[in-house]
Amino acid sequence: MRGGRAILWCVASGLSGCALWSSGPQGDLTLGRGTVQGWRLEGRIAVRQPTGSESGQLEWQLHGEAEQHLELRSPLGTTVALVDSSPLQTHLTLSDHRDYRASDPTTLTQTVLGYDLPLQGLPWWLRGRPDPGLPAQIEQDAEHHPLRLSQQGWVVTYADWRMVGREWLPGTIRLVREDLQIRIKVDHWVLEQKE
Repeated sequence: MRGGRAILWCVASGLSGCALWSSGPQGDLTLGRGTVQGWRLEGRIAVRQPTGSESGQLEWQLHGEAEQHLELRSPLGTTVALVDSSPLQTHLTLSDHRDYRASDPTTLTQTVLGYDLPLQGLPWWLRGRPDPGLPAQIEQDAEHHPLRLSQQGWVVTYADWRMVGREWLPGTIRLVREDLQIRIKVDHWVLEQKE
């Protein structure tokens, strides 16, 4: 991500006092200097299950602790689906403008996308952390980064850790539950921090 695009995202996000602080590897950025209050990642996703496999691009944003916005794109970058999720409701819009809403994101993504996208756990898991409200098992590597996390029936494995601002974040996240495998390769992390 270029500096100009980061500034535009900063303005579009409505951040007050937003400042570019540091540029990490592969275009990673930190906005602000305090504690993390949100993040954004751009990358690629691959889904494999007995009924078939698919892959594409994605952009994922988290604001606060629970407001998520996800854009799934084709390998060529065309928007396939938009997902907005909060603790009360998940709203999914397909490229043909069909809208779906449900209070249970697991059922909604399974029904519409054809696979379960665990939106309740992913805001934590994508950063290598368990959901603090639920039991979990964690294995760490020699540098004390999470290597494997088991929670809610999912096994999440991590690789390619890098420092973004003051945070260690994974570059590759692989989620497995029964016959479903989801692999996310992060191209860019942007951390939104308080001033």
